[in-house]
Amino acid sequence: MNASLSVKWFLGAMAAMAMQVLFLRDIALANVAFCFIYLWVIIKAPMRTSTPLLLMVAFFSGWLIDVFYNTHGLHAFGTVLVALLRPTFFRILTPANGYDERSEISLAEMKWLWFFSYVGLMLVTHHLVLFLFEASDFALFGLSLLRAISSAILGILVFGFLEFFNRGQ
Repeated sequence: MNASLSVKWFLGAMAAMAMQVLFLRDIALANVAFCFIYLWVIIKAPMRTSTPLLLMVAFFSGWLIDVFYNTHGLHAFGTVLVALLRPTFFRILTPANGYDERSEISLAEMKWLWFFSYVGLMLVTHHLVLFLFEASDFALFGLSLLRAISSAILGILVFGFLEFFNRGQ
């Protein structure tokens, strides 16, 4: 991973974490759709990021959210799981000619079908784990599923919006 990409990723990670903790903590649409923008840290991590580094960043970012949300490790678990499954998602979504060495995860470079499939897989996985474990009761399975799907759709829209305005950089 080159230095400028690392610095850009680090600064983006700090901005996403600050925005999540300071502004998005108490915002929900109809109490079912929650925007977890801190996942942008894992989603936008450079393709060649080593798995151990990604797992440490995922744990730290999830733990930091857990501290502010008082969720006792649920975000850390969900974020680490998504970081662990990220290479598998890459293998599932690999284009016919493979990935370019310099590939960056962006809407401009990967095109909309790959990008939204990737973001959707990451968000649905994280949100299902988070909301199902948070409910910890099968009586709330329907509500947990509704929250996971609604939050994933909201996340896809927000991340698509961010990519639309970030495409020239």
